[in-house]
Amino acid sequence: MTYQVTLTELASTVTCHQRVRTAAAEIAGTVGRGLEELYEFATASSVTPAGPPQLAYPGPLTDGEFELDLYLPISGMPEARGPVDVVVLPPGPVAQTFHRGRYDTIPAAYEAVFAWIHEHGLHQAGPPRELYLTGPDSATSADDYLTEVVVPLRRD
Repeated sequence: MTYQVTLTELASTVTCHQRVRTAAAEIAGTVGRGLEELYEFATASSVTPAGPPQLAYPGPLTDGEFELDLYLPISGMPEARGPVDVVVLPPGPVAQTFHRGRYDTIPAAYEAVFAWIHEHGLHQAGPPRELYLTGPDSATSADDYLTEVVVPLRRD
């Protein structure tokens, strides 16, 4: 698959957020349950989802357990409850590409983005994120999943 990488600006985004711990073999179930909890939090807080669910890798991925940050953009600023808090993702430039297909083939999209960042002499400013535009809830096949991969960049 060929990836077109572009430089774009993201607006600040209010999200409900949860950090989860998982192992590689359990990632799909952990992410599914975590996102379900974020949707339940939004409903219970009387706010509506305002964009696609997102996932970030705040630390290195290992063969053992690792942490993931799950985000759901929402329409307001409710009080945090339980393991869910409210976080504002900052605005700023990102390198961006789109991946169509199964989640286990996303690493190629990351490789394309990081190569583009290096080629353009830019610097990463935060953890990469995956924005799930089309997934298991709306696609009939994993080949139809559409994921936006963004890497925040430093302003120089």
